[in-house]
Amino acid sequence: MEIKKIIIVALFYFVGILFFSCNNNEKHDNNSAKDTLSSNGDVSIINIISPKPLSLYTIGDKIEIKANISNDYIPDSSFILLNNKVEITNFKTAKNTINTDSCHTGNNSVQIVVWNNGKQHLSNVTILLKSNVIPEKFTYKVIKAYSHDSKSYTQGLIYENGFIYEGTGQYGESTLQKYKLQNSELIQSYNLPEDVFGEGIVVYKNKIYQLTWQSQIAFEFEKSTFKLINKFNFNTEGWGITNLGDNFVMSDGSNTLYVLNPETFSEIKKIEVYDNIGPVNQLNELELIDGKIYANVYQTDNIVIIEPQTGKVTGKINCSGLLDKTKVTKKVDVLNGIAWDQQNNKLYLTGKLWPQIYEVQIVKL
Repeated sequence: MEIKKIIIVALFYFVGILFFSCNNNEKHDNNSAKDTLSSNGDVSIINIISPKPLSLYTIGDKIEIKANISNDYIPDSSFILLNNKVEITNFKTAKNTINTDSCHTGNNSVQIVVWNNGKQHLSNVTILLKSNVIPEKFTYKVIKAYSHDSKSYTQGLIYENGFIYEGTGQYGESTLQKYKLQNSELIQSYNLPEDVFGEGIVVYKNKIYQLTWQSQIAFEFEKSTFKLINKFNFNTEGWGITNLGDNFVMSDGSNTLYVLNPETFSEIKKIEVYDNIGPVNQLNELELIDGKIYANVYQTDNIVIIEPQTGKVTGKINCSGLLDKTKVTKKVDVLNGIAWDQQNNKLYLTGKLWPQIYEVQIVKL
């Protein structure tokens, strides 16, 4: 009887070992691209030779991938991924080519993953992609000029039903204003705290929001009364802001635009802005026009037109000579301020401390 018990226990033990072994083999055989990002593994196993970190390419380029794998390591399976998507399975260490047609501008991640005996090893390199689109060139034609308060250090501009909403800057002088476009009659004004530097503005659901430069605070006002009702924090400098669908998009003076949740100001994603030469920095005041983002480039006379889905600059407007210097009686600053009358397809431009706002027509060169 005891012998039978021993035999039965031994049989169960053997079956258990066999079952565990089969499960382990099954897991190993099913290693796939979906598993590849579960662990960093031992990156010393893989040495990526090409491309070099932060190498600049153009969207659509075919990029050669070269890597060395440790001589005493024989992979069971291997993958090359581009932005977490498998491009090549069981790659060759000598030469592999990936296509960048579906990539976005800016930072893109190339990853090499190998598996051996159920263990993952990962190495990655970041490459940069510039736009494959040559921006169209535009100039402007002045249709009409309107008076503008030459004391206003313009940071944000919005047109709505005959009124201009303007956010102004400078410590101790920052304001939110509403006035009539036709005669600049001031309707409402709110003075921001003296320790903040006002920046861009945006309207959303009968509220108006104003950024600050380095305080990392956005103020929320009732649009009808300018009553301050809330404050939000964000994690970068605030420059320009506009609507993008049901979200906001904000600039911080770099080539990066931040898509934000309008209810919380939390970041949803980034848009890295590139033209066919490289990153376009100093993005400032923003305005959404017919699905594209128009952005003043700080310290220049240029406005760039950005495709938000890709980050590509599709057009550039040269606004040099826009300021009528015969109207200037004191120091002025740079072009900054874009407002769009969607109902009548009219575009208004101004600058910091400029004495006029200009209705302009964009002309293709």
